[in-house]
Amino acid sequence: MTVSPAYQIYSDADRITHYNEKLASFTEADRPYTRLVFSKEYHAARAWLSDEFQALGLECHSDAGGNLIGRRQAGAQATAPQTVIIGSHIDTVPAGGRYDGIAGVITAMEVVHYLNAHQITLPFTLEVADFLGEELNLWGTSCLGSRHMAGLLNAEMLARRDETGRILGEEIAACGGSGMPPSGARPDAANILACFELHIEQARSLYDADIDIGVVTALPAIDRYAISMTGAVGHSGTTPMHGRKDALVCASGIIQQVSMLAHDIASRSNQHFVATIGKLDVLPNGATIIPGQVEMILDVRSASNEAKSEFLASLADALDEARQKTGCDIDLALLATAEIAPMDSSLQSIITEQAQALSLSHTPLASGAGHDSAHLSRFAPAAMIFIPCVDGLSHCAEELTSSDAIAKGAAVIIRSILSLAEQVAK
Repeated sequence: MTVSPAYQIYSDADRITHYNEKLASFTEADRPYTRLVFSKEYHAARAWLSDEFQALGLECHSDAGGNLIGRRQAGAQATAPQTVIIGSHIDTVPAGGRYDGIAGVITAMEVVHYLNAHQITLPFTLEVADFLGEELNLWGTSCLGSRHMAGLLNAEMLARRDETGRILGEEIAACGGSGMPPSGARPDAANILACFELHIEQARSLYDADIDIGVVTALPAIDRYAISMTGAVGHSGTTPMHGRKDALVCASGIIQQVSMLAHDIASRSNQHFVATIGKLDVLPNGATIIPGQVEMILDVRSASNEAKSEFLASLADALDEARQKTGCDIDLALLATAEIAPMDSSLQSIITEQAQALSLSHTPLASGAGHDSAHLSRFAPAAMIFIPCVDGLSHCAEELTSSDAIAKGAAVIIRSILSLAEQVAK
């Protein structure tokens, strides 16, 4: 007689597949998988998800930050107004993947399925969340909903316009939010018992080691900067080389310096450090015109504040050298920042215990990517688990994990929530 693995008692891989395929279907037809925040595909997916939340018996609403929230009220045994939050996000990067974010939202729905099927009432309210706009967007700020929930989405960010003139605050209001800056973290922050998020690792350590569960210890500091180079537009055929102020030549030198500095610091540090320039806008962007302006975004991620400080000091020297060499004006402006976010040690212990109880392999690891949990951790105990993704590929159409892997992670979170319920009931 074959005995099914213990985790299969808690979650249904077939249902996970159905949810995943449905959410993935909300995409730009000619650019899978693209579901940008505030797009028609995003609004359609949100409407479907709202219906699914309500079908699960959840009280559904959008909070002031535009997060889609489904509430499962505490049972009669509750003695205090406590809340547990579980969720992730459904927006994607352009031409992204089918699991980044989605897996965490599906996991939250699996938790509710299990509780409903076994008629379990909890001594705390459970909130299932689809956090608004986790991915970096046209307004230069990621994690819109969780930032707002943490009181960190300020008036300057909300007033930003994208290239078509859309104002961020107005787009959030169209998602049911207030469109206004918060006065602080959500008012009931002191009553939040725990926040859980499941996510694909987006790296290959779990996949290579064939490990089921990554117990996340911390999320990196993330800083994004706008770097603007202003030179002089000129005719590519008539302007002599010695008289040029080519903004793109200036930018190319800075890009090389960023890579070299990051390589050097990462090789000398015991902790995660990366720096990337992945977005450039060249003006006027003509084949016969010397570029007069370049705008680019620098993304810096570090598990060490010392490493970040060293990098920024060296970058400042590199920018000064580029100014002198090319004659271009260079401006560096901070777009968004988030400090290192340690995950709650008590919740990590609970997750580890529940993975062991399910006979699932597990390991502690730090994240190289940012997630909504980083902002939740600013005002409440937060924890993340990672599941493997094939070859570590993410933010691309080749991104892949299995419904079985999601089911394993969901089982760990379900048991962790039940363990918390036992602790509260004592």
